[in-house]
Amino acid sequence: MNDKLVCLGITAGLLTVGVLYLAKKTGFFEDDRHLYDEFESR
Repeated sequence: MNDKLVCLGITAGLLTVGVLYLAKKTGFFEDDRHLYDEFESR
């Protein structure tokens, strides 16, 4: 039981790191509001 719990925790951790890495690589966390400021001012 304890081995399964450790394996599940490691798997969940690796999946989380993978998802965060992919989100950072694709620009999900970037703030792009400055790109739209010029359109809102018109």
